[in-house]
Amino acid sequence: MRLIDTHFHYDFLPQASRERFKAEIAREGGEIIAQTVRPSGFIELERENLPMAAVGYHPWYIDDNFARELEIFREALPRTRFVGEIGLDFAPRRLDDVSAETQIHVFTSILDAVQASSLSHILSIHTVRSAGVVLDLLEPRMDSESGQASGENFVPIFHRFGGTSDELTRLIRAGGYISVNPLMLRTKRGRAYVAQVPVDRLLLETDLPREPVSGDAAEVVAAEVITALRETVADVASLRKMDEAELKNALANNAKTLGI
Repeated sequence: MRLIDTHFHYDFLPQASRERFKAEIAREGGEIIAQTVRPSGFIELERENLPMAAVGYHPWYIDDNFARELEIFREALPRTRFVGEIGLDFAPRRLDDVSAETQIHVFTSILDAVQASSLSHILSIHTVRSAGVVLDLLEPRMDSESGQASGENFVPIFHRFGGTSDELTRLIRAGGYISVNPLMLRTKRGRAYVAQVPVDRLLLETDLPREPVSGDAAEVVAAEVITALRETVADVASLRKMDEAELKNALANNAKTLGI
């Protein structure tokens, strides 16, 4: 059964480790969607011919060069179905670095480009203290009954969701998904959400590595990813009182529905 990490920071791996990392992951039956923190980083990953590389612009990495990065994003978008990591972060220390106004401008520009695209896209979205605002920006672009964009289809995935119960309901009604990692399952709220969300709206993620790593990290990081995915399946199955094989089958069907 496929184990798909829908939110992995491949661009944080040292260049020299990447081929061995991919081999280790494949050997264990794992797959990744490689998130990027800047559109220019996606251009670098394209040279490696990754099957699932996402073009993203993480709110922590927005700087004075954002106009050029958005231009790169729009140029790259037709070459992938995956978009991430994108989103908003309204934690006070992040707002000290990048204002809410600038973050919203960048995120809205990304959504406009996605909506105008001729491809369907899968979006992995960062929503720290901002899920409501993210939904306010998404919902006008979505058909609430079908969960589809008003033009071509796009599907939002809120990674490591930490918003309110009402915001989770809004996301599900809009046709969205949540991706679950071990850190989400350490909180009472996170466990409650994972237990109550429809099983057909669940995906796995690791959000690894947490930060750029150096040295020969291939085997260590690959082992961390596979362990995290397997433990997450076990914990989610326990929370939902499901057999692990049943949950794995549901997760595989979800990925198939999204065309992953």
